[in-house]
Amino acid sequence: MADERKGGQRARRRRPPPKRAATAKRPSRPRIEDAADPRRSRSLEYGAAILQCYSGEYLALGIADLAEVIGISRSTTHRYAMTLVALGHLEQDSKRKYRLAARAADSGRVAIEAVRAEVGARAVLEELRDELGHTVSMGVLSGGRVIYVYRLFGHRRGQFAIDGCLESGASVPVYCTALGKVLMASLSTAERERLLAELEFERQGPKAILDRRRLAAAIEQIGASEAVLSDEEQIAGARSLAVLVPGSRGAHTLAVEVVVPASAYSASRLVKQVGPRLKRAAKLIAGG
Repeated sequence: MADERKGGQRARRRRPPPKRAATAKRPSRPRIEDAADPRRSRSLEYGAAILQCYSGEYLALGIADLAEVIGISRSTTHRYAMTLVALGHLEQDSKRKYRLAARAADSGRVAIEAVRAEVGARAVLEELRDELGHTVSMGVLSGGRVIYVYRLFGHRRGQFAIDGCLESGASVPVYCTALGKVLMASLSTAERERLLAELEFERQGPKAILDRRRLAAAIEQIGASEAVLSDEEQIAGARSLAVLVPGSRGAHTLAVEVVVPASAYSASRLVKQVGPRLKRAAKLIAGG
């Protein structure tokens, strides 16, 4: 993909964030039906589930980690992992943990490019990023996460500390992000209830909603054209605002988002000053 980091006149090389301390946390369990369906391959289902364990937070996982998340034996997990290595989707690092190989990203890149081809958004997003000086994203719902279709980095003071290295193709949880909440609100009642029931909560930012009922109540209050705020729910010191792209429905329901340092905008000022610009950008993306 084209480099999307060089926005505005003051673009500079971005350094990787410091490594996080090791924790006992595990990735969220991929969606696997409890009962085997004779019309489907159970082995293929588990193989796909192993690939879904990886994210920006979990780049390398051992057999014990994968087995615990998927819920199958270590010997079976090892067999599946070795098969995925042979097929070029996984590779082992120097610590004999497994990570995604370059080929594993091919299908994701194709899917993202397909969405981009359908929605002419880049020029609008670049204009919004340059106008505000803050990072602008467009995302699509994928299970309990949001995948960035576009992520254009701003370079104002404090921006790097809250952006990390999440580029296009990376994913973030739905329950603690403005993008996720606005996309969840666009679902039918049945779809939303199903998604809420499957969510596994882990504390991200200090104000994240980790109670299923509270989150459901908050989502139900979101209007179709409303700008949705996330106030230090994903990352301490970050606020974000997102709106739905009008008319986007089905597999490619889209939303756009601006993320800013909390020191740059109060929550009310972000909604009041940036909200109308964000809505205008979403409308332009929709062709309105």
